Amino acid sequence: MLSLRGISRRYGATQALDDVSLALDEGEVLGLVGPNGAGKSTLIKIIAGAERPDVGEIRIDGQVVQFHSAHDAYVAGTRVIHQDAPLVRGFDTVENCYLGREYPRRRGMIDRKAMRAHIAEVARDIAPELDLDKPVMFLPPAERQFVRLLRAIADRGRILILDEPTAALPAEDAERFYEVLRRTRERGTSIVLVSHRLDEIADFCGSAVVLRDGRIVASFGAGEVKPEALIAAMGGSAVERSTRATDMRAPKVIELAGLTAGDLTRPAGLDVHAGEVMALYGLAGSGRSSLLNAVWGAIPWAGTMRIEGEAYAPRSPREAIARGVSCVPADRHRSGLFLDFDLVFNKTLPLLSHFRRMGWLPVPDQKAERDEFLVAAERVSLAYRDPSQLARTLSGGNQQKLIFSRWANRHSKVMLLDEPTEGVDVMAKATIKDIIRAIAADGNAVLVSTSDRDEALELGDRIAVFRNGGIVRIFSRAEASAEALSAAAQSREAA
Repeated sequence: MLSLRGISRRYGATQALDDVSLALDEGEVLGLVGPNGAGKSTLIKIIAGAERPDVGEIRIDGQVVQFHSAHDAYVAGTRVIHQDAPLVRGFDTVENCYLGREYPRRRGMIDRKAMRAHIAEVARDIAPELDLDKPVMFLPPAERQFVRLLRAIADRGRILILDEPTAALPAEDAERFYEVLRRTRERGTSIVLVSHRLDEIADFCGSAVVLRDGRIVASFGAGEVKPEALIAAMGGSAVERSTRATDMRAPKVIELAGLTAGDLTRPAGLDVHAGEVMALYGLAGSGRSSLLNAVWGAIPWAGTMRIEGEAYAPRSPREAIARGVSCVPADRHRSGLFLDFDLVFNKTLPLLSHFRRMGWLPVPDQKAERDEFLVAAERVSLAYRDPSQLARTLSGGNQQKLIFSRWANRHSKVMLLDEPTEGVDVMAKATIKDIIRAIAADGNAVLVSTSDRDEALELGDRIAVFRNGGIVRIFSRAEASAEALSAAAQSREAA
């Protein structure tokens, strides 16, 4: 049904894909796996028409096709379903399935009865238990994924690309989702499944390919798709490992015991020493980000926390800041920066009370704010034109450095970093990693939450691996390897 031959794509000096060829038959489920940066996202974009290859051809039903836009791929029957693809929360399943489609009409009016009958016919085969009339805001996460599947299939989708469809689902909901997906496959729909959960790839896919550095390095047929084989094919890492001299006899700065919060459903215990970088590695929804948010006081939590031996029970980021905790959040646009405000405002905002002309009067000392910004910007190598420019005018890497600059002039006992290098270029990543090492060298306890295996290996003095809502293992620097981290985070058997 779908065939790719010799697909290559380059972005500047980066070879994102190099001579990739694969084939997908009708009703086949192909697993697509690989470490971060392997080229999976670029390949998905090419199949979906969002990007065009520099070299190579795409065939559907044996005919060469050229996708000049995502619409062209859509017309050919290709559908991409992301785990968080938007739905209109106030609409029911039928209404969501008809978004962007032509409505059936009767006597000039929208025929809602015909709409529902069509969606009900499709749902009868794959998700008969789904309540079609309930607004999707009241559906559990797994059933919202059913809605996304229905929307794709009901509109003549023949080739589904599922990008981490169960990343945010607990194990029980993920199994329900795959039951529905099996029924979808039985209808003759072809599926490309992209997932870091290798046990799910092994359970569901009849074949699989492994991408690494833009190339297919291994292919597996029926009976060969096993987590340990996929992990071996993904291979080790050429990344430079952390070689910092850390003293594990240094005092414990933060101690966590029996901690639960959000996705962290199994009680977790963790101690981090002064000068130590503790990497928290795992898939999205594994609990690592929830641990950071609990320490930051951003979400409700249960358990016990201590900082420098003293009880610590934050109920807000304000309380966390008062105890010497600092945070760089994962989503710099939504929860990190005020993009339409200037650089000085963004740097000084969390500590604004420190820049008053008089302590009892909330009037800012703008000169002190600007001076503090200039010092912090130099420390984090921030590239900018003028302190008064808007944060949105900075590059992604410099926006991330701007968030780091907030804490550059402050000794933070605990520094929390959630996906600190996501979405920034190679040079900015290197600078940010240097900043992280400098923060630790200043005696801080640093917790880095990341889904990037290489980043965990490069930064972590120890690495806590999360899976399905809990810590499954803590590796020392000597014990950690790319294969061991992948096995612990992605394979039921190894965990």
